[in-house]
Amino acid sequence: MAVTTKATIASFGGRLLKCTHMASTTNCEMAFNLYLPPQTLINSLSRVPLLIYLAGLTCTGDNGAEKGFFQHAASQKGIAVLYPDTSPRGLKIQGEDDSYDFGSGAGFYVDATKEPWSKGYNMYSYITSELPKAVFDHFEQVDGSRVSIFGHSMGGHGALTLV
Repeated sequence: MAVTTKATIASFGGRLLKCTHMASTTNCEMAFNLYLPPQTLINSLSRVPLLIYLAGLTCTGDNGAEKGFFQHAASQKGIAVLYPDTSPRGLKIQGEDDSYDFGSGAGFYVDATKEPWSKGYNMYSYITSELPKAVFDHFEQVDGSRVSIFGHSMGGHGALTLV
């Protein structure tokens, strides 16, 4: 699966990448941010651990990257940080944009079991399988054997239920 880097932003000696890819679990293009610390630029053979940050209700992958500012500490420790979106977007399911706490921005990091939601709202499968595989396949600097997860609010709950 192809990952497209839409933007590269210098951050604490490393790079914050704004990326997208087509996801089969969500049946849409998904966006994520990935911070690669300076250690990956200094030594191209360097492989760094990955910390996955799950955002809270109504957030996107931009919230942690732009407001949480984890990149500073990650640059010092040599840790990549992955900021996925909280839900699929634009599936055109009736009602998905009607409420802040259900649908777009509110995937709750679970797989939906009822139609029509089960056609795209599969964030458990996306976060635990499809997205990590895409990151490890596309970014050789990220070490798939050293991965941790944490989050804020809905993302904190998600992190606890995913491990």
